[in-house]
Order: sequence, then structure tokens, then C-alpha cells
Amino acid sequence: MPHLPFIQRYLAEKITLQKMAGTLSRLSSVLAKSSIELNPYQIQAALYAFNSPLQRGAILADEVGLGKTIEAGIIISQLWAEGKRRILIITPASLRKQWQYELSNKFGLNTEVFDSPSFNEKVNNGEKVPLTYDGIFIASYHFVYSHLGLVEKQPWNLVLIDEAHRMRRVYKGRDASKMAYEIRKIIADKPKVLLTATPLQNNLLELYGIVSFIDDKLLGSEYSFKTRYVELLSEIKGDNKTKLQELRRLIWGDENDNSNGISGVLTRTLRKQVLEYVRFTERKSLTFDFTPTDEEVELYEKVSEYLQRLELAAIPHTQRNLMILVYRKLLASSTFAIAGTLKNLIGFLEKELRLREQEDAEKLVSLCLKTGTDEPPLSEIEAEDEGLEEELEETTIEQPEAKTKKGARINKDKFSDKDIKNEINELTDYYNLAISIKENTKGIALINALKSIFKEARKKGWAEKAVVFTESRRTQEYLAKLLKVNGITYTLFNGSNSTPEARKAYESWSREFPESASQGSFQANMRQALVYEFEKNSQVFLTTEAGGEGLNLQFCNIVVNYDLPWNPQRVEQRIGRCHRYGQRHEVIVANFLNTKNHADRRLLELLQEKLNLFDGLFGSSDEILGALEAGIDFEKKILAIYQTCKTPEEIDTAFNELQNSLKDAISDRMIKLRSHLLEFDDSVRGLFKKTKFDTENMLSEFDRDMLMLCSLSLGKNLIGTNTEGIYKTEYDGRKHLIAFRELKDDEIGKVSRAHREHPLISKVIDEALKIETNPISSCEFIYTPFRGKFSQIEPLKDKEGFIFLFKLKIKGVEDEEVLAPLTFVQDRKGFLPVELPAANQLLTLETRDAGIYNKTLPFSQDVLLGYWHNWKKGVLETYQKRNDRLYDREIDRINRYYHDYALKVEDRIAKLEKELADLNRKRDNSADLAERRELHKKIQKIDMDIEKLRIEQIKLKEEGFKKKQEELGRLETRFELLTEERLIAITHFRIT
Repeated sequence: MPHLPFIQRYLAEKITLQKMAGTLSRLSSVLAKSSIELNPYQIQAALYAFNSPLQRGAILADEVGLGKTIEAGIIISQLWAEGKRRILIITPASLRKQWQYELSNKFGLNTEVFDSPSFNEKVNNGEKVPLTYDGIFIASYHFVYSHLGLVEKQPWNLVLIDEAHRMRRVYKGRDASKMAYEIRKIIADKPKVLLTATPLQNNLLELYGIVSFIDDKLLGSEYSFKTRYVELLSEIKGDNKTKLQELRRLIWGDENDNSNGISGVLTRTLRKQVLEYVRFTERKSLTFDFTPTDEEVELYEKVSEYLQRLELAAIPHTQRNLMILVYRKLLASSTFAIAGTLKNLIGFLEKELRLREQEDAEKLVSLCLKTGTDEPPLSEIEAEDEGLEEELEETTIEQPEAKTKKGARINKDKFSDKDIKNEINELTDYYNLAISIKENTKGIALINALKSIFKEARKKGWAEKAVVFTESRRTQEYLAKLLKVNGITYTLFNGSNSTPEARKAYESWSREFPESASQGSFQANMRQALVYEFEKNSQVFLTTEAGGEGLNLQFCNIVVNYDLPWNPQRVEQRIGRCHRYGQRHEVIVANFLNTKNHADRRLLELLQEKLNLFDGLFGSSDEILGALEAGIDFEKKILAIYQTCKTPEEIDTAFNELQNSLKDAISDRMIKLRSHLLEFDDSVRGLFKKTKFDTENMLSEFDRDMLMLCSLSLGKNLIGTNTEGIYKTEYDGRKHLIAFRELKDDEIGKVSRAHREHPLISKVIDEALKIETNPISSCEFIYTPFRGKFSQIEPLKDKEGFIFLFKLKIKGVEDEEVLAPLTFVQDRKGFLPVELPAANQLLTLETRDAGIYNKTLPFSQDVLLGYWHNWKKGVLETYQKRNDRLYDREIDRINRYYHDYALKVEDRIAKLEKELADLNRKRDNSADLAERRELHKKIQKIDMDIEKLRIEQIKLKEEGFKKKQEELGRLETRFELLTEERLIAITHFRIT
């Protein structure tokens, strides 16, 4: 028989108990499992989402830099732990790897990232169709938009949308916002969480649009919302103030209800509210000028002029914008980057000429098969510039024909053989010039900049470490050689990480962190290994755009943009690798300026002075980043300037116009409205303090319960160490260290954290849940006042009694399980019940096994069940009260929506009736017969229009009434309350 069988079964039941959606205890194992310190406001946001009425979902709208990804990770982890394993994350393409890394590194969750090539590869190989099985899938907006039918059919437990402000214009309808409209439609009945720092930017209808993703009835129809709330765009006073409070209540939920577990649809935390938990450091920019050589200037100007031409044989028209964007970035990056590109373009044109020389069709086909004629631009883009997936997806969605098919040819009518030969000769001249340049002045400027910054770092006691970003693999190779020659150690990092040095770093890391190495994918572990290699052994982390996505480099405070992206959101993501939670120093952001390029100067000024990306406490504001929408649009505007403006005057005019358009996009009035509507006052600080206190107590109890259960179950196979809270054990043929407390930084990866899904603990729990207490066991609770005085237990000392462990499962809008250790102690009058708090305290005492209880139970079944049903009644009443509040809110929501169902027609009728009254009055007062006859005709027409509208009004009211009754009927079904109950275990006890 197991040691202390009742206690083991009780602890296992307690640890695995299904708790109500928004209760903190529901998150106990997930919070324990997380490898990072979770802040109370992040936990509170996750609880808010779980508390959403009827599990529709929520919008998490914290300001930038507060960790909305962490909040989402808590939610996803909890759903996964509960067996809800169909989860889709929709995100901009550039953030897919970041999501994968964060969920793996911080929550131990494996994910699959899908794009069109990986999707097609799986399908073509006959594997399971992606998205049709359990998993956490990460995909871009455009991938989802390309597979609407497949996504719609899946029974998602959660659809999470990142950067959801991109969807806020859905209110404009399908024609104006097709992607947002279609995505909202296919996930309408799925639980959702939306993440955005800017749910409201320029128009109150944007808020309506984003809320409609969660609940399309909460704010009424678009027309009724406009009619009721659009006046809020003016001053906030009088009736408008009342409407504002009403709208705020609809969005936030009743603040009194929130404390009882019913939330609204949106929660938002501000940086100023969490300064107690998050220390923000400043960021400071440095600009290093460089003056290119005459040869470098000549190459730049010649290639730039070439790219400005409207027709080029080497660049297919359908791919023109994307490829010009890439080539301009490579041109600005280094001569080595553009040289390889020029060589590929020459090769592509030479292939075309060879194909044209073949008169025989069979030879032509044979040559096509041997050489292939994939357009080199796209394949070369994907290999050379890892950071362009998002732009590529944008292009291929907007222009499906842009993805040139294999075997595509250059049009003979447009480009003759002579034209192509001339272009080859021209490109060859550029190529020869590029390869003749052996050193780049910007590269030398980088070395000097690093030496200067590291010198300053030594003075301030900072680590001599810098993250250097480049957008080109060839530039990365050049810089690696340059760093080596100058005695600067570096770690190379990109999308493949397949060098011998990378493998060596991985092997070293896996020896030091065996627990981490035994989990997760090889790719994710390799990323961790290289980050660790940089942290411990090298000065520079030399990374490409795609390689750096999702990395957590807060131990480094120097960011170097060797190549400056044109997309401000990309710049922010780069800096965010270092300027993030946990950064202890100010962050230095270094940029390089070509003194001979006026457009480069104006671009840097725009990003630095107007968008404020590189300086200050938080970098670019939420308003600015939100106004930019997708940074790709901004990038296209910059490209247009480089392509069309040739003189400094033209460049200045274009940049001034772009600056002014950004000012217009940011409305002070809307910022004020957002503050009134979406932001709580300082009272939230009290809520965060309470959450922090409650979380610490809950985790302490959770760890204590797991340690007690494991100690009882494993016995001598769980041995204490010299470090408090850490125990040694052996399973799967290996020795392991397990911590029954929060891990310290230097323990992560070396010691595993105890949680429910830990392989050993999961096995212990499963075995304990099978324990039966028949025959009835007996135990001895040891009460020692010096270990903590329990006032409710002290009077029970030296008494004996029984504990009957009941489990009640409540099935309703939300399912919940309640554990009730009904406890009775013997006195002179028989057995008396013990209050539940005292019974729970009793079960925390040190316990000894006292064998088997061989006597007959001194309880009749009727007496026991009487106590049980009396206790159960109180629990169900509490549950029902919450249900009643939720039911009332749902009834109010449905009534409000259908009350205005015919509002648009009713307003048109009212307008026409007013017009009719004016015409009647005018006719009655007119002395001119011709005028009266003309007015009479108008009156007749309006009468007919009103009659038609009244018929339409009746139809709409009937339709609305029918739909309303259907919804109310479904609501009644959802609010039915069912219960299951069982007696799980019994023990006899004595308190000594």
C-alpha cells in the first residue's frame, strides 16, 4: 500500500483540479513552469482574457515594451496544459521567428512556423496537411489569407492575432479592407486574443472594428455605433461624457464585476503604472560619418541610375518594386553584396540569350530542364536578404502573378538580343568595378566606431559587447573577416547557423546545460547556444535581419545598425533585442551616415528626429508606430524617393511631404479620447500589488504541495542537496536536479523547475490519482506550535476524526472542480464538523502513517450526505450568482443590439417625415397654384418613400425579432447548470 495514500491522493487531486477560467490558481503550474519572472500586470492581463464572457476572447492593449507576448504565452501555455491544443498565431511575417523563440525559450512550447514553401513541401511529400492536427501554428496574415478555407474548417481552441491594429479598418467593409474582413469572417466563432498597443488611432470606428473581431454585437451595428458615439470626437463634456462612460463600461466591463471574474473585451496597462516592476533605461544614439571613395561613389551612382530606369530586361515587371527595394538595400550595404547580385543578373541574361539561340524546340525544352530558368531575382533575394519575407508576401498577395513561374522568359518584342547584350555589357562594367573595390570605407568606420564605443564602455563598467545588424549575408562575411583582422572577437549568427564554429558552440552549451539541451528543437537550441557563446566569449554578435528575430540580448547594451532598415518597425525590433525588460544600462544605438548621399542624410534625420527611434526612454511612441500601420508602406514611400528624386532639392521636398503626412496621421484629440476611454487611473497599482502578493503565496503553496507529493511517492529516490529547494533524483536512466521553487538566473538550463507537465512529476501525479483508500488508511497529524501557530487547529489537538474527500464538478458556461475535505472530530457528543479553512490547514501539517483503520465507520451515510449537500448548496449558490451576472450582461448585449436593428431605416423615416412636415407647411402657406401643385408632387413622392421604408422597417424588425429569439434560446442552453460529484478518498486521523 502506498505511503500515506490519502495525502497522496488529496495532493494529486488538488494539483490537477480544474479551476474557473479567471482564477489565479488555474495558472499555478504554468506560472511555475515559465523560465522568466512574470510581472503581476502580465498575469492580470492573462486572467482578464480568461474571464471574457462566454470565452469569446479579449484585446490586450498594453503600451509598447510591457510584454504582450508574455501575456499571450501565459494564455497559450494554460490552454495547452488543459489539453486545448489547436492554437493558431497570426502575426506579421517578420515576427514569426520571434514568436517561435519566445514561446520555446520562455514557456517550453514547441511550435510550427508555416509559410507557403514549407506548406507546399509538406503537402507534396504526402505528409499530414498542415494546421489539421494538434499543435501551435505560427503563420503570417498573408499565409492565412491565402488559405482561408483550410483555416476556417479547423476547430481552433484559440486564434491569436499579433499587431492587430492592422485589422482595425475592417469596419470599412470587404472592398476597402479585404484581408481583415475575410480573416474576421473565418474566425468569427473561435476564441480569440488580439494584441496591439494602438487599438485606437485616428477614428473611433477603428476601435469598433477591432472590437468586432472579439464580439460583433457588443457595440451594436456600425450605423448605431456611429450614431450613438461619433460625437465623442468633439469635446468630452455633458451628454458626451455620459456616453463615454457607457462606452468605457462596454469595453472594459463593469469594474465591480472584474473583481468577481467577469471582464470586458479590452485591457490596457501603461508604462507609468508599472515602474515598480519594470525598470526602463534610456536609449542614446551615436552617428558615425564615413566618406566613400571615388570608386564607391561611382559604383553607387551608376547602379542607382540603372535601377531608376522604367524598363530593364534583368528585372521582370511583375517583380520590379520588390526587387528594386532589395537591390537598393544591397547597394547601400556593401560593394560585396551588390557584386554578387550583379553577377547573378548577368548570368540570368546570358541564359536567356543561349535559349534564344536554340532553334530546335526539343533542344529548347532539354536546355530548360537542365539549366532551369527560375528568375534569379527571387531565389537570389531569398538567399541573400533574409529579412525580406514580409515584403515578398505582401507582393505575392497583392500581385499573384509576381511570383514568376519556372521557365519564364523575357519578352522578345520588348527586348531584342541586342538590347540584352547591351544590358549584359553594362552590368559587366558595374560588376568589374564592384569586385575591384577590396575594402569599404563603411567597414573601416565600423571598426573605428566599435573601438570608440568599447573604450567608453570600459569607462562606464559596461560589458564590451555589441550587436551588429546587417541585411546581407555577403556583407556579413566581409565584416567577419574585417573583425578578425582587427582582433575583435565575434559570434556569427544568421538563418542557417551551420558553420563549424556554430556546431562547436552548440556542443559546449549542451554540456553545460543538459536540461535545456534535452528539450526543444535543435534549431531553437542552436540559437540559445550562440547567444550564450556571445554572452560569455565574444565581443560582437554579427547577425542578419532574420537571424536576430526573437533574440533576448538584454545583457548587451550596444546596438549597431551597419545597414539601416527603411522600415521603422524593423528598427524598433532590432533595438528591442537589447532595450527590453532586464536591461540595466542605457542602450547605445549606433548608425552610419554616408556624407555624400543626401537622401541617406534626410532618412536618418527622419528616423532619428521626427520618429524618435533612437533616443529617449521608450524610443518611438505608440502613436507614431501606430500611425505608420505596416512599416512596409513607409518603406515603399522611401523607395519612391530614392527612385524618383535626383537633386537635393527634390529629395528635400519629398521628405518634407512625408514628414507632414505623418503629422496629419497623429490626432491629439484622438490621443485624449483614447486616454479617457481605454486607460484606468492609478487604482490599478493596488490591483497589481494584490496580484503579486497572491501569486507569490499561490506558487509557494503549489511548490509545497508538489514537494510533499513527490517526497511521499519517490521516497529515497528524491534526495535533498546543499541548495535549498533543489533535489536530486534519477529517471530515464539519468540523474536530474529538480527545483521546487523559482529558479535563479544561474540555475536555468542546469536545473529543471517542478511543474505539472514535468515528465517525472506527471508520472507521480498519474500514479497518485489511481490510489484508492479502501481499506481506509489512518494517519497522524503532528501539530507543533513553534512551526507556526494555527489558531483553528490548536483546539483539536489530541483528538481523532475522519476526513471525507469529495470532488464536485460544475458544468455550465465554464467548468470548474471543487475539492472538499469534509472533516469531523470526535468529542463527548459524537463527531462534529470542522470548518473548511481549518480542515485545509490540517492537511498542511507534518503527517505520519498510522496503518489501516480496521473498525467500522462511526457515520451513517445519511448524516455524511446531509453535511455534503449542505456544503454543496453554498458552493452552487456562489457559482449561480456569477452565472446570473453574466446572464444579465448577455441579455443586455442582445437586447441592445436588436433594439437598434432597424435604426438606419427609422432615422431615414424620421428625416423624411421632417422634410414632409416642412413641405406641407410650405404648401399650405403658398398662394401660388403652380407652386402648390409642384409641392404636392414632392409630398406624394416622399409619402411613397416613407411607406416603402415602413414596409422595410417592419421586415427588419421581424427579422431582428426572429434572430433575437434564436440567440436567447441558445443562451438558455449555455446557462444550464449540471453537476457531478463523487467521494474520492477517506482517512482516519489523530492530531498529536
